[in-house]
Amino acid sequence: MAPEVLDGKPSNRRCDIYSFGICLWEIYCCDMPYPDLSFADVSFIVVQQNLRLEIPRCCPTGLASIMRKCWDANADKRLEMDEVVRMLEAIDTSKGGGMIPDDQASGCFCFATARGP
Repeated sequence: MAPEVLDGKPSNRRCDIYSFGICLWEIYCCDMPYPDLSFADVSFIVVQQNLRLEIPRCCPTGLASIMRKCWDANADKRLEMDEVVRMLEAIDTSKGGGMIPDDQASGCFCFATARGP
């Protein structure tokens, strides 16, 4: 959820842009955001401390840029969805799309192991 929603403020389409950025992170990382934190803790760190998810260093720079722009604390500075689409379409997917080569990806959190019971 966007910081303004967590803070009880009115929502608009810019909240959906923030959420889309979170979805991009979830798809890329194959993980849940903040899995070890309670809803109250997440609300506090996102709203009060302006904390955002860590983007893996192996994430293509174009995709990382989209995530960061979707997560802007100022909703008015977030991308519009047509801008997101243009930026996604512009990512060069040839030759791994900017991924770090396997032999250099030490410590890179590109694929998570499954969580759950």
